[in-house]
Order: sequence, then structure tokens, then C-alpha cells
Amino acid sequence: MQYIGKCATLGYGMEYSFSIYQRMRVAGLLGETDLAYPISGGTTNAWGAREAWMSEKIAPEWGLRQYRGPIWEILNALALCTVGIDLCMMFHPVAAKHVKEITSQFFAEVPKVLDDKGYYDWVSANLKR
Repeated sequence: MQYIGKCATLGYGMEYSFSIYQRMRVAGLLGETDLAYPISGGTTNAWGAREAWMSEKIAPEWGLRQYRGPIWEILNALALCTVGIDLCMMFHPVAAKHVKEITSQFFAEVPKVLDDKGYYDWVSANLKR
């Protein structure tokens, strides 16, 4: 089972989405069985922000639309990743590529740090002796 949430876009209620996903994650970790599942977020909602799609003819000071849309989607996804969503439902292939690259960097050092300290194997959670 997986909880699929709809999120607001940057500039149009990101604080609301951020706090809801955070509360869901914490409640799941504290034992709320209905929320103890992976969470996916509709980060494509970033495209609802006028800054993502508005024509350069109307707002030339915002720059090229081909860059703005993916950047808004990337920022939306990364903001929600910081509060614990497990899956970002994404629209633009460039945005998805960058989010994948950035989030893989989040975890690149985890095994090295844990192994150096000798705590445990972080994947299987087996205690090292």
C-alpha cells in the first residue's frame, strides 16, 4: 500500500504541503498504521504556478520558460524530499533526471559514514560485531 498525496505548488501553498507531508511521515513513524506506508507526492503540481508556464512575451524578466518549468518542478520535489516523501511523481524528464542525481547524492555518503563508525549495515539493519 502507498499513500499518494496531492501537493500545492511553490508559491501557491508549498508551506501547506510541506507541513502535511511532514506530519504524515512523523505520524507513520510514531505508529499510525494508516500512515506507515511509503508516500508519493505529485510534484508535477509545480507546473500550476504561473512562473513555471507563463510566456516570455508576457513576463520577459522571468527568463525562458523552458528552464523555469523544470526548475520549479525540481525545487518542489526537493522540498518535499526533505520532509520524507518516498516517490516524486514528475512530469518533465529533465527535472526528473536532476532530482534523481541530487537525491542520489543525499545517500552517497551514508554507507561510508556508518561503516566508518561501525554502527550497522544500513541496508539490512544487521548489527556489526
